[in-house]
Amino acid sequence: HSDRLKSAFLANMSHEIRTPLNAIVGFSSLLTATENETERKEFISIIETNNQLLLQLVSDILDLSKIEANTLEFNYQNVDLNQLAKDVENTVRGRLQTGVALQFVPEVPVCYVQTEHNRLSQVLINLLVNAAKFTEKGEIMFGYKIRGEELYFYVKDTGIGISLENQKKIFERFTKVNTFIQGTGLGLSICKNIVTKMKGRIGVESEGEGKGSTFWFTIPYKPKEAQKENNLTLMPLLNERSKEKPIILIAEDNESNYMLFKSILQKDYELVHAWDGEEAVELHQKFHPHVVIMDINMPKMDGYEATREIRKVSKTVPIIAVTAYSFASDKEKIMQNGFNGYMSKPVDIQRLKEKLDYTIHGNFMMM
Repeated sequence: HSDRLKSAFLANMSHEIRTPLNAIVGFSSLLTATENETERKEFISIIETNNQLLLQLVSDILDLSKIEANTLEFNYQNVDLNQLAKDVENTVRGRLQTGVALQFVPEVPVCYVQTEHNRLSQVLINLLVNAAKFTEKGEIMFGYKIRGEELYFYVKDTGIGISLENQKKIFERFTKVNTFIQGTGLGLSICKNIVTKMKGRIGVESEGEGKGSTFWFTIPYKPKEAQKENNLTLMPLLNERSKEKPIILIAEDNESNYMLFKSILQKDYELVHAWDGEEAVELHQKFHPHVVIMDINMPKMDGYEATREIRKVSKTVPIIAVTAYSFASDKEKIMQNGFNGYMSKPVDIQRLKEKLDYTIHGNFMMM
């Protein structure tokens, strides 16, 4: 029985992976062939959508295997619930269908709780993206309620609704109620696993097809006090007077990754490229960059070691770690090892630009 499920899973996965890949490969080659600006924009937007799909798919598969192996990281900390919800709202806004409104309803003006920030965001984003896929008109509302010892979260949409028999099996693995809408059929089962691990419950209510649906889940309510932000305050690194471009040292051993940084940053910054950690230490001595972007996995000397070396001569230069792993435990390790912040691959271009701008012209840096 489990073998049959496994084959069905692999067949489904290869189909799910091929679909966005086909689009990415196809439109990338069309992109090189067309001069027409409108077409280029359209192709790029299609590629981008499919990139997101593929990344989601890969994350889901990784999460699934971590759930199987019981190694999914849970890192409990003090979380500002309203801020978390607003971040989630911004993430999902781009996924809505035309004309659909998205609204977050805060229960109280300020709410700090002890919880797992990344996993809670993940469940909410998953439920909201699902709602966005199946809602063509009307609105999606989400929020939380404090109910005694528990927090109750809900995502309510005016979408296609779910029949009673589908409501029974929707949290099982690889269940897709509508096989024509892209997705892995893993999202809800991952949500269920996460919520269960966080000692909560999850469910769905729908009056039936065409009637919209409400997904809900609960987690224990552990209130915390609002914290005073004690962010590192670094002095602005540039006087506004100086008109030179700021220097960024990029330590990255993979050529295409470096090319990506280069194409994003070369307009606004002087770039210095180190192929490994050793070279990064040398070039830091030579150029005294304003910021260092440091890949963690590099030959000869990795990012941790290179950062230790650089910290011996400069306590203040902001060093941003770039890592292909984005687990909470890595984040802890990175922040304890002399870095000022980190980005996980694939690098989010917009966020990288904002961070650099902020680091160089702003006054502090925490990510």
